[in-house]
Amino acid sequence: MWWGIGIDFHGMLRASTRADHDQVDALFGAFDLAEASSYGTMLRAHARALLPVEAWMADGAVPLWEPRGAALRADLDALGLTVPDVPPLHWRTDDAALWGTAYVLEGSRLGGAMIARRLPSAMPRAYLGQVHAPGHWRAFLAALDERAEVNGAQWQADAVAAAQRTFETFAAAARSERSR
Repeated sequence: MWWGIGIDFHGMLRASTRADHDQVDALFGAFDLAEASSYGTMLRAHARALLPVEAWMADGAVPLWEPRGAALRADLDALGLTVPDVPPLHWRTDDAALWGTAYVLEGSRLGGAMIARRLPSAMPRAYLGQVHAPGHWRAFLAALDERAEVNGAQWQADAVAAAQRTFETFAAAARSERSR
């Protein structure tokens, strides 16, 4: 493994998941956010991924991770849409998996904030508008780097795999919702 003590793990994680991130951005970027039904479809796709991932995350503890499922449900409700039925995830719950997954979820707040600014004013934005408090993202990344340094190469590899799996969960949800 090429990660080690003193190396910027979150930078390595970002590089290792770049293709996954780009795929998710392209899939969700295809939704027309100015049109209510397309925006609703995008939110339903997010619900297909986010809600089971957050339910799985609830079994573990990651400091500085904050769920957003309630805000997503509120936006769907404001658009008159139901929350899709989502099966539970049966992923292995361990520290590295939780942190790798939290990296994706917390990082998505940054993109959500940019998207929320482009939404027409009539669109609900509780979910996309939940941004980090000042310093929160930097604190999360510092905690992630510290955890990776302390736990070593296998932990780091497992965290990368979990982040990739989480991105794929969002990609699959976007493909599924678009095909309906």
